[in-house]
Amino acid sequence: MAYTPPWQRTCDCRCIVHHRRPRTTYTEPDCACAITCATQPLTLVADRWGCALFLDPRGDLWHVPAIANGTWDWAHAAQTGTQPDRDGFSRLIENLLRHIAQVLATPVA
Repeated sequence: MAYTPPWQRTCDCRCIVHHRRPRTTYTEPDCACAITCATQPLTLVADRWGCALFLDPRGDLWHVPAIANGTWDWAHAAQTGTQPDRDGFSRLIENLLRHIAQVLATPVA
């Protein structure tokens, strides 16, 4: 089975904006996609920080704030490079997620 990148998949979470369509941007105000949507790239839920972290198609780290009832504030999703990171955690998480993405994309012999 060939690997299909998330941005080439169609929404399967019944979001009113994307249902059965591709999702190529993450900042649409009416988006209700779940973190488990087929269009969502590799994601790390960071409860302690109140957000989820994920890689975009270029491999850059983004964050999306969590809001009530397990939903996400996609209108305020942003690349983590737009925020100061005093401890370097974002860079470490980005590198680890990139490595995991490479491992998962490698075909199993």
